Amino acid sequence: MKLSFRFRAALVLFFVFTIPAPVLAEMPAETRWADPSSVQLNIEFPGDGYHASWELFRCDCGDLLVRAELNVPGEAVAGDLILVKDRAVLSRGFGKYRAEAASSLDAAALMMQLALRLLERSEPGGPSQITGPLKVDLEDKVNPIVLDTGTAEGGFQAPWSIDGKITPAGESLRRFDLRFTFTAGAPGEVQQASMRLFGLAEFAGTEFPLAGSTALEDWDLSWRDGSVPVPAKPGTLDDLRALLATN
Repeated sequence: MKLSFRFRAALVLFFVFTIPAPVLAEMPAETRWADPSSVQLNIEFPGDGYHASWELFRCDCGDLLVRAELNVPGEAVAGDLILVKDRAVLSRGFGKYRAEAASSLDAAALMMQLALRLLERSEPGGPSQITGPLKVDLEDKVNPIVLDTGTAEGGFQAPWSIDGKITPAGESLRRFDLRFTFTAGAPGEVQQASMRLFGLAEFAGTEFPLAGSTALEDWDLSWRDGSVPVPAKPGTLDDLRALLATN
């Protein structure tokens, strides 16, 4: 049977308007910005060509995995870090900066904390309130932003401002693209600067990328509290966790 152009067009319109659009599942109202299971964070720093990206994963056991990449003019460095039981740091990669890699964990943690604080200020109700695109445009002339990882501190004095957008990207995913403008410099030399923070935050449980059976021969081990509880490195990630649980 041959269908007329008008009839075929009517069929197309029927299916376009009757197929239901996907509906986002309701995220628990108590979900907080500070509690993602994973975050992909990109930061463009002031200056030409300075860019950093981090992926952070939280294990149900409390450990953190950070996959880091730093790009500066003419050079790119990448590597992985694991914080185990808040005491041990495993690192691999980072090229010629391998010896200092463990200390970069605090930089990643501070920047992640900054991104989540900015999201909290942008929508205090939490990620569950982001059901459509939210335009962000706010300024704070009074309250500083204080960051603290437990082993490193940082912050930004007022005034500072945020502009950008936060959007839902799935049932438990929230995409953000924020321009953070702040003041920096010594007294009498204060100037305005800005950085762009953009990425994706996941608020549902995600599987930790590294199994407990992961062998540690390619990882460097250092101790966050300065202690060395054993003379030899454990063979696997689970071995290290067990060791720290008993020491």
